[in-house]
Amino acid sequence: RSALLFFLMTDLVKIHTYYIYSLAAFQQVFYRGIEISGSDGPTESELTDDEKEAKVKARCDKLLNNITLSVFNYVRRGLFEADKLTVATLLTLKILVNDGKVDADEVEFLVNGGSSIDPGNMGPLQEWMPESIWAKVKALETLPRFKGFGDSMQSDSDEWRDWFDTEQAEEAQIPGEISTILSAIDRLMLLRAMRPDRLMNSLASFVTNTMGKDYISQKPFSMSSAFEETNKRTPMFFVLFAGVDPTPWVEGLGKEKGISTENRRFVNISMGQGQEAPAEAVVKQFAQEGGWVMLQNCHLMSSWVPKLERLLEVVSEGAHEDFRCFISAEPPPMASMINMPESLMQSCIKVANEAPSDVQSNLIRAWDNFSPDIFESCNKPGQMKACLFSLCWFHAIVSGRRRFGQQGWSRKYSFNTGDLVICSNVLRSYLDANPIVPWDDLRYIFGEIMYGGHITDAWDRRTCNTYLQEYQQNGLFHELELAPGFKSPNPSDFDYDAYIKYTENSMPPESPLLFGMHPNAEIGFRTNSTEKLFFDILAMGGGSDGAGSGEGSQRNAVRETMTYIQERLPEEFEMVSLSLKAKPLLEGPAGPYIVVALQECSRMNALISEIRKSISDLDKGLKGQLNMSQAMEDLVSAFNMNQWPGRDPFSKCMWEKLAWPSQKNLSSQFSDMLLRVDQLAKWTEELETPKSIWLPGLFNPSSYLTAAQQVTARDTGVALDKMTIETHFTNMWDASDVKDYAKDGTYIQGLYLEGARWSQGEGAGDAYEVSGTICSGYLCNSKLKELMSPAPVIYIKIVPIQQHWEASSVGFLRHDPQIYECPVYTTSFRGPTYVFMATLRIDDSASTVAKWTLLGVALLLQTND
Repeated sequence: RSALLFFLMTDLVKIHTYYIYSLAAFQQVFYRGIEISGSDGPTESELTDDEKEAKVKARCDKLLNNITLSVFNYVRRGLFEADKLTVATLLTLKILVNDGKVDADEVEFLVNGGSSIDPGNMGPLQEWMPESIWAKVKALETLPRFKGFGDSMQSDSDEWRDWFDTEQAEEAQIPGEISTILSAIDRLMLLRAMRPDRLMNSLASFVTNTMGKDYISQKPFSMSSAFEETNKRTPMFFVLFAGVDPTPWVEGLGKEKGISTENRRFVNISMGQGQEAPAEAVVKQFAQEGGWVMLQNCHLMSSWVPKLERLLEVVSEGAHEDFRCFISAEPPPMASMINMPESLMQSCIKVANEAPSDVQSNLIRAWDNFSPDIFESCNKPGQMKACLFSLCWFHAIVSGRRRFGQQGWSRKYSFNTGDLVICSNVLRSYLDANPIVPWDDLRYIFGEIMYGGHITDAWDRRTCNTYLQEYQQNGLFHELELAPGFKSPNPSDFDYDAYIKYTENSMPPESPLLFGMHPNAEIGFRTNSTEKLFFDILAMGGGSDGAGSGEGSQRNAVRETMTYIQERLPEEFEMVSLSLKAKPLLEGPAGPYIVVALQECSRMNALISEIRKSISDLDKGLKGQLNMSQAMEDLVSAFNMNQWPGRDPFSKCMWEKLAWPSQKNLSSQFSDMLLRVDQLAKWTEELETPKSIWLPGLFNPSSYLTAAQQVTARDTGVALDKMTIETHFTNMWDASDVKDYAKDGTYIQGLYLEGARWSQGEGAGDAYEVSGTICSGYLCNSKLKELMSPAPVIYIKIVPIQQHWEASSVGFLRHDPQIYECPVYTTSFRGPTYVFMATLRIDDSASTVAKWTLLGVALLLQTND
């Protein structure tokens, strides 16, 4: 057990660079676990042999439990909230496998997931089950207790549909006789396949039932308990989060122990330029005389911190027993980045105590930044109260929206309390200086300068400004509904404390609706959390302890992956013959499209060549014919994790650099690559442009759209820089329905809507014609659990730029209430994968542009499956 615990601790650094521990720290925690166990009962001389054996067993069990919990609590105190369940799950699975209570292969299946390459016919299940889930269901049949599972589901289709649609599927009765034979781990695998959004809850219950509630329910942080583990050689390291300040914890404990700034035995230094020398002087002084020093924001002094590390190492030898050093720093932007020296982090007692991130906590914490005096200092106290409460609500919403990943904000922004306080000062000044509330000025300052100063993405800026349009308006003084079931109070009836009580008592339950988002956003957040949990477990070597899935087993899996890819890897395109075939056609009307085809084939050749070469080199390396290089090791690691090689930013593999942006795993992206090769093969057979192109199948989709503009510019005689793109959704849902080329543009297919869906049938309204193409439909609300819905064939029409359109970095904005200007991204990662702006019809009698903006609606070229 001790080896299992130690190697788990050392593997945690693969999740985050802050999670690094030394052998000395482990030994200290290990012995503490033994001390907690104490001694048991009478001496052995007073016991019978059976009683001695029972006592030894009970003693061993107690030691195992106390040591395990002691190590886990030590580690958990320094973990981010998002990683606590990951570590608890990994520990539980390793112990179960180590104790022989669960088969290692089952654990590996749970962690890796599974998807059948050829799942077969779905039968009646196709009415409600997505194809991607059916492939995972069929993969379960490789396990003994799931044999014939797919057939039994088809027989009980209605019962399984009810179970699938149940909100809390992890607690619902599983249909059919299979429910009587499934173990707890089997139920986890079933949820992993069909309802991954509910797996986090189920894992928490699984850990609680297996290990005990102490592994899930954590006691509030106790500064005095943590301090007992420190000494003159062991600093305490606080991870800084929004809304968390460790200073009061240290100052409060110091006063209890007679150490404070008043008696000059406590010094708090906020690190920055020029603070190095004072910090070093205080450390040396207190190491001799005794005292506490707190060095804050050390992440700002990354070049100096190694010097601090060495200084602490030197002065700790012979230091005063009352010497303590407290350090705080923000975590790096990426988990794999290092902003603190490893040896310093190994020696520290780490504390990561995050503040609650729900809307109610964020709102109360934002309101607590002010006092009743702020209303009295304004000559319009009523308006100040209403506007300030709305501003705090806005702060809580934009801070909490990041939980929904890229659908919330396509990039990470560090909105902070400073933004809120400065905005409150601006608000008071503008209310004092104007007879009426200058809404436009306030919204501009808040959305473009203060909060907008953090925002680098144009579409995120639109979202921020839309929130301000909804929250900062005259309706605030007339019980404006800030969220469903939560209105802005009448300022004349509320004082400062009444606003807090109103928030505590009247806030609706936490849900995406508070943010203006669809319930699917919560499902997506939970699903992504599940995927990240298992990805992190994979990164640490999987959930088993090695038994049954050791090095030989992993090497066999790597060889199987290599063989699978080599057998299916297509030949490269013959570029010489293609160039000769294309030469007479380049000056023709389809010339720009042919250039795109040649560029795509060239890029595909580079990728195919690299895949073939790297697998060949790895094969020689595994046989001992070549030395294993770092690139080969990275390739093996990626194959073991079913990850596209090179996706890790520190990997030496070149696959990712030569491929297209994607979030898919290795098997899915390789299948996607074969489909791309097939499209290029058909396209280059006669170099005839497809009537409808599978746009997601191109390395550079923007080049094809530019080619469409070039062709149209030549046909119409309009200058290329005077034209742009307009999109219309046709009533054709399959590319085979396209019989003719589009006029003044092109057809594209294979896109997906995230955050909404496109209406069909009777809900699509009246059809309309655009340049001979029949189009129909509007944006409408997503179906529950349908995170991405397919879009029909889209007509890309090239149109002249109108004078009243606004030129921007993302395209020409129409500002039409009947048009939602929709960003199109390559992947769900959004942000840097932006391609172009689509124009989508909305039913302005039933919805507004603001609704779809806050929903985070976007078109994606590919799903993550």
